[in-house]
Amino acid sequence: MPHRRATGSAHLEAAGVCIEYRDSGHARDPAVEGVDLTVSRGDFVCIVGPSGCGKTTFLNAVAGFLPVSAGSLTLDGRDIPGPGPDRAMVFQHASLLPWRTVLDNVTYGLELAKSMKRAQARDRARELLELVGLAGVANQHPGQLSGGMQQRVNLARALAVEPELLLLDEPFASIDAQTREVMQSELLRICAARDVTALFVTHDITEAAFLADRVCVFSPRPGRIIREVPIPLPRPREQRIRRLPEFLALVDEISDALYGAATPVANGGSR
Repeated sequence: MPHRRATGSAHLEAAGVCIEYRDSGHARDPAVEGVDLTVSRGDFVCIVGPSGCGKTTFLNAVAGFLPVSAGSLTLDGRDIPGPGPDRAMVFQHASLLPWRTVLDNVTYGLELAKSMKRAQARDRARELLELVGLAGVANQHPGQLSGGMQQRVNLARALAVEPELLLLDEPFASIDAQTREVMQSELLRICAARDVTALFVTHDITEAAFLADRVCVFSPRPGRIIREVPIPLPRPREQRIRRLPEFLALVDEISDALYGAATPVANGGSR
């Protein structure tokens, strides 16, 4: 399969996005400041940055969970006023409903949307469980599955509503290292099969370099994009690519940008 290319037209666009919180005394607490980002259809963009820099805050704004304090955030030229079926979020923890079977967890979003009949929803769920390699556990419950399997169910549930944009907030952070690498490969396979546009937040620089077409490095809070690193590696990406000199050079480039931004300056702050 050739390297996926974006279509060139802006799908998600952030222009001067600022997001702030206010305490009980109405004091401003800026979390994200002046973020400019364009994501085209078919892009896989990763965001890395130090803890607390606003990565997840920005992702939540794209999901529609948080308002933008300044600037604009649009999807296909339309403002994002709140959550919608054109976006789906995959969280760090699967948050599956333990009393529902795997199949019924995948159909849950479709049931809420009332977008199709029950039989059609179950057919789509079975198709997606096949895609994520879990067709054989459709009638089991989440407690019977490993963490990696639960995240596959979570991914299938997100894909069931056919979102235009898939948002992923450190979805593999709580999975063991070996399973994590398997899940990264599986995610790339699934995104290619469904032609998914993805925005992925992670602390793991190697994960970002393996997954992304482009890695955006956030500064310490308030978060700004201080560097965008293109990842010109061919797809599909196999695990052995991690040993190539050009891959390691990209990891070093991202690391230099990230840790350089987090280095304390003389007055004790961060630059």
